[in-house]
Amino acid sequence: MAIEEEPMPEGEEPPPPGVRTMAIVRWAILALAAAVALFMWGAWALERRAPKANDSAIAAPKYHCPMHPQVVSNEPGECPICHMDLVPIVTEDAGAPKSEMPEPGTMPPGTTPVTLSLDRVQSIGVRTALVEESTTAAALRVTATVQQPEQGAAEVHVRTPGFVEAIHVDQTGKEVRAGQPLLSLYSPEILQAENEMIATRAWGGDGGVANAARRKLELLGMSAGEIDRVLDKREPVRAIAIVAPHGGYVTKKNVVLGSYVTPEMTLYEIQDLSHVWVVGDVFLRDLPSATVGTAARWVPNGRPSDAVSGKIDLVYPLVNAEARTRRVRMQIENRGDKRFAPGEYGTMEITVAARHAVAIPRDALVDTGTATYVFVVEAEGRFVPRVVATSGGENDRVFVDAGLRAGERVVVGATFLIDSESRLQASFGQGK
Repeated sequence: MAIEEEPMPEGEEPPPPGVRTMAIVRWAILALAAAVALFMWGAWALERRAPKANDSAIAAPKYHCPMHPQVVSNEPGECPICHMDLVPIVTEDAGAPKSEMPEPGTMPPGTTPVTLSLDRVQSIGVRTALVEESTTAAALRVTATVQQPEQGAAEVHVRTPGFVEAIHVDQTGKEVRAGQPLLSLYSPEILQAENEMIATRAWGGDGGVANAARRKLELLGMSAGEIDRVLDKREPVRAIAIVAPHGGYVTKKNVVLGSYVTPEMTLYEIQDLSHVWVVGDVFLRDLPSATVGTAARWVPNGRPSDAVSGKIDLVYPLVNAEARTRRVRMQIENRGDKRFAPGEYGTMEITVAARHAVAIPRDALVDTGTATYVFVVEAEGRFVPRVVATSGGENDRVFVDAGLRAGERVVVGATFLIDSESRLQASFGQGK
């Protein structure tokens, strides 16, 4: 049956040609825009869920031991081998430009000569000093402390579980000698091994069996003297003595009467202080004078008559970034009347060869970490920044190896203000 088109209402005109086509096109464009928006949103969601390139760097270890690089950690702490503090792992960007130290005698980057009026010079309190030739002293003095040596520490453990039947050293701080009994231990395993050794001897066992029984007791922690007494008396000892592995002071005690102890427990810690370390902090500029083998002298505060001579045997690899120092160490004997306690302060006098050098007051130096420079008085009211190379010093003066000559004048007062003015003018290109 044919479908008849509904007649147009009277008074209405038919739509213009192409209206239906335009409507279809309009809907197609809207659908395409929706599809594009949906695609963009999906791509954004996938990108957020995808692993970042630096995720592995975030999870990578951030700290390591400078002496044992194989020891790494995600958190700060100390090395289990040498007990030094772990330091951050520094990664350099291969594409980043590396800063270089400017040459002595040149102008440091980011600065410019400064010219000030006489009124301005007086108002900010500029002071100058003459660059002079000086003779260095024969000793470099640095602050130092006494520290307990790492190799002098010992822990006391048992080799088999047992019960503490007697305490012979009952508190920390006591001095003990090597082989001194610290406690008495009753161990069922040791008692059984004693009976086996006695029975072996009684049965007339051959040398190999008897020696094996004796060796077993030695491995369980029984001393040779105690084993001989058991064999002589043919009677087992109920409790054996646990002795100090070497002489020193008891610094930790983790056992009480009646304790049940096992091999993994640390019962005592003993520190041998017959030799101690003296560790001093040397400024980086003075480090060339404090190398391994350099003669040094330890002078304790308040006891100059107890001074002890020695040699520097270690320069630590780490730099204290805040103080700009490195630690140096000397080892000294700590016997007799001259007893030095860990933590005691004093002075380390490091022997250096006397030499002639150009010297300036320390207040004249500006050290940014990438450049060390001074402001040289070129004319009245005109100050020129100049890079210098320094090496050591004494008291309030520092020695300059390059960049200055005797007879010149440098700024020693209001240096910070002049440096700020120099950098400000350089940033605006106002240098003259």
